[in-house]
Amino acid sequence: MAVKFRKEKISIQNIGKQRFWIGIILGLFSAIIISLTFSYFRELFRFFTTLSADLLILEKSELQFYNYFFSSLATILGLSITVAIWMTNNNHKRRKDKIHKQLSRTNIYFTFWLILMMIARFGSVLPFILYGMPGYDNQLNLFEEYWLLFVLIPIVVFAQNWFIVRLVYHSAKWIFYSILICVAITFTLKTTTSINQEILNRAYYKKFESDYNYIDQQINKAKVEYGIDFKENTLETLKKWKTESSTKQVVNLKSAFSKDKKVSLDTIILQKIVIKNFKENGRYFRRNSIDNWRYAFPKDILRQLELYDIKSNESKELIEILKEQIYLINTPEIDWKEYDKHTDTEIRKSFGVKYNVPKQIIEQLEKVRDSLINDNKYYEISKDLPELKQRNE
Repeated sequence: MAVKFRKEKISIQNIGKQRFWIGIILGLFSAIIISLTFSYFRELFRFFTTLSADLLILEKSELQFYNYFFSSLATILGLSITVAIWMTNNNHKRRKDKIHKQLSRTNIYFTFWLILMMIARFGSVLPFILYGMPGYDNQLNLFEEYWLLFVLIPIVVFAQNWFIVRLVYHSAKWIFYSILICVAITFTLKTTTSINQEILNRAYYKKFESDYNYIDQQINKAKVEYGIDFKENTLETLKKWKTESSTKQVVNLKSAFSKDKKVSLDTIILQKIVIKNFKENGRYFRRNSIDNWRYAFPKDILRQLELYDIKSNESKELIEILKEQIYLINTPEIDWKEYDKHTDTEIRKSFGVKYNVPKQIIEQLEKVRDSLINDNKYYEISKDLPELKQRNE
């Protein structure tokens, strides 16, 4: 019997008509399922970041890139299933064809599960050890720093699918056609299976809607009444809670008031917003430690009042800071059974004031309030300062 050494061209006849269409259908079905899984788990991944950090919100270009990446990867993994099924045919024209087909299937399945395991591992670890950690502030941007890796992964998997197949068949045309089909399916999956991240974004925004509205209101007031324009990154930081830039902002504002020099009006306004929204600096000390107070000390605010003219805008806003501090300390305690009736910030205030406002601050604030009201110079601007309520220990 003559032994054939030449490879045959890959064809539906050599694969088997039934096996060919089963491979196509299962491959396409797998691609759709994998793409949907990637999309839903990515949103679940983003949701988990909110448990201990700020919501991970992707920029438009970054979101588009990841949508195309996961759609293309799902498409290529679907192709892996298709090619693996095609290689189960028993039509062996040469002695080594059977070995090469087995090797091809083994190679494809190994790569298939390796990629899924890698995605699952990163998807389960990153939300907790990086993106979900308090203080994360985009220090590691995978899109900007490792975009080439994301581009290469689908290409390598695609090449891996066809590499050993070429030991069995001449398949140059099919490889070319599969590239075109994969590109078309990638665009289709990107359009049909990608989840709109605005759904989760809006839910997260709703959680802090009153805080964001207050920020917008005060920023607009500063622009209209005082002609102050805040930088965009300052506003973005104001609307974050646990990032490194947010905690630094809280620390720096407090530090600005502790110095023996005038504090600018924009800094005063920022301090008022930070107190109103009960922003934290991520540092906690023993109970009743004065270091737990994250904002300007009342005595420092009084010193600033003495540095400015009584009728100045700065004095007006400094009094507003004292009001916000009093409102904060007067925050009523909320029973956990009533949590569903209150905003996240109201709950944080209630809990934070109970455990993290030292007695020294309450006493200091009361003294400052009394001294202003009893001083004829400051009486007119301070007469509306509310009284401090006694809290039950």
